[in-house]
Amino acid sequence: MRKIVYLQGGGPTAVINNSFLGVLEGAREEKAGLFCSRHGLEGLIAGQLEEIPEDKDYAFLDNYPGAYFGSARISLKKNPEHLEPILRTLKENRIDALLLNGGNDTMDSADRIARAVEEEGLPCHVLGIPKTIDNDIAGTDRCPGFLSAAKYVIHAVSSILIDDLSYRKGRINVIEAMGRDNGSLAASSSIELQPGIRPDFIFVPEIPFDLESCLRRVEERYNKNGRCNIVVSEGIHDQEGRPIASFQQKDSFGNIQLGGVSAYLSSLFQKDGYKTRAIELSIPQRAAFYLKSDYDRRDAHLCGKMAVKESVSQSGFMLGIEKTDDLSFKHRLVPLTVASGKAISLSPSYISQNGDDILPSFSEDFKKLILEEGGQ
Repeated sequence: MRKIVYLQGGGPTAVINNSFLGVLEGAREEKAGLFCSRHGLEGLIAGQLEEIPEDKDYAFLDNYPGAYFGSARISLKKNPEHLEPILRTLKENRIDALLLNGGNDTMDSADRIARAVEEEGLPCHVLGIPKTIDNDIAGTDRCPGFLSAAKYVIHAVSSILIDDLSYRKGRINVIEAMGRDNGSLAASSSIELQPGIRPDFIFVPEIPFDLESCLRRVEERYNKNGRCNIVVSEGIHDQEGRPIASFQQKDSFGNIQLGGVSAYLSSLFQKDGYKTRAIELSIPQRAAFYLKSDYDRRDAHLCGKMAVKESVSQSGFMLGIEKTDDLSFKHRLVPLTVASGKAISLSPSYISQNGDDILPSFSEDFKKLILEEGGQ
């Protein structure tokens, strides 16, 4: 019987537990022993693996927010000393496959473990299962987690805009979406649930943010229409790469903790005498399991199931997803050295020439995947 270890890393998504359900289905079909490492790498480092009962029903995880098995932000790049106990745990427990479900940093950990396992000659195959709401992992055309987060953004922004129409004269609403280096979530707000209901301006981190130009254009639009709604990515920055607003604190990976850009911009409009409101979409973007995309649920599940299947003979890869014309699921094996590289950006082909809006091509590529039922 093969022995497989599964873990969840980084920030949760609405569908990360669906990836586990895929792993579980694959393991049970193969009659493999399945274990979890609680709180990401912590379980492996501590030598504590928890066996997944063969008879337990985990169907409830289809509608369960957060990372059910617990997550953690541990950098093997900054803490290479953790590799030794991880290898010891894999060796002592005779683990045949290790499946790491996470984002860019988790793929970096997977890559480091895969190379260390190979150097040690351990008979353990290491694979990555992608997860992120930012849609920024290299090698995959979309990432499980993004479509559901985008669905929340679309519904939330559309609701805010319609609410603002209740009044003869509205406000300058500054809506902040997650996205450090990739503006996909902010771009999602361009997808219309109702014709003509979309933000006036959308600013993403791929284009340097011109503060003075933004203030001028937004105030002009408000003076003309009596209302103005803008969406900004939390990671927008100036020409020098400095975040427009940040808490200036860093996480365990050395990343600046972003946030507060909506409050900052709103304060500037208020200073100019305009009615304004800062709205940070925050955690619900990744936790709103009640607005899951059907295709996202399918992608996450099949990435997990295929990871089990591929781990029989493959190691050092991540399960990537290929774009198909009929929206069917098609996977490819992406070297972890690629997946763990620099976060990819929103394609320039989606961004307007003056950098303050998203073009219809984005909606054409993603609307069906995000909003339509299917993919079961």
